[in-house]
Amino acid sequence: MRSPMRRRGEATALGLALAALLAVPAVADTDAETLRRIEGRFAKAGLEQNTNIAITVEDGVVRLKGIALTLPDAREAERVARKVAKNVINEIRVVPEQARSDRAILKDAEKTLSTYARYGVFDAVGLSVDSGVVRIEGFVLDIVRRREIEDRVARVAGVRDVHNDLRLQGMSQHDERLRLQLHARIYGDPMFARFAGWPEPPVRIFVDGGRATLAGTVNSELERTVLGQIANQGLAFSVRNMVQVEGAVPEEDRPKNEG
Repeated sequence: MRSPMRRRGEATALGLALAALLAVPAVADTDAETLRRIEGRFAKAGLEQNTNIAITVEDGVVRLKGIALTLPDAREAERVARKVAKNVINEIRVVPEQARSDRAILKDAEKTLSTYARYGVFDAVGLSVDSGVVRIEGFVLDIVRRREIEDRVARVAGVRDVHNDLRLQGMSQHDERLRLQLHARIYGDPMFARFAGWPEPPVRIFVDGGRATLAGTVNSELERTVLGQIANQGLAFSVRNMVQVEGAVPEEDRPKNEG
């Protein structure tokens, strides 16, 4: 007959084994099950209407390959797949139903930017298009604007992809004070006060790490010089004046003197 001490030891070992077994996470979906779930989500989202995407799953890695009529559809396909699997490789090509020129795409992209309600004096965005791929450059006040501007541009007809290179304003207390100070001084100056309420202010302000950048367009070299003087009287560690004069040829485009 076994001793009570030994039986208790065996029971303890069995209990620990059962606890360890229960602690093991559920077995991950097989590749076939992952594929089935993604296909179901694609059908539910209606993605089959505007896409022709082949889905493969190998060792838990999902690969999406094929075409979509619009960039939002291609991005939605990846988003839906990521609800099921963490590792998703997106090789979807955007092939618009009707090809559009870069000039037409740029015109519509600029229009959607100009009608963006959040776009203000602390945002300055430049757009360019090459073979249907839009590049967004400049700066915005926060991450929300960065994301929303990209989403708006992505919905423009004919866009194949978007490269978002927008910088974010610095968010330290010093940067915030400096931004507000520069805005008050520039648009409180008699030379620029008339522009204070404009929906499209001529001078835009970027501050990061105590360093200020001015962008935009003014009517004369005098206005540009005064802007620099105003900004240098503030709390900025340095000021970069990138404001251009209306109608002036940028320095890099001017012919070089020979001789």
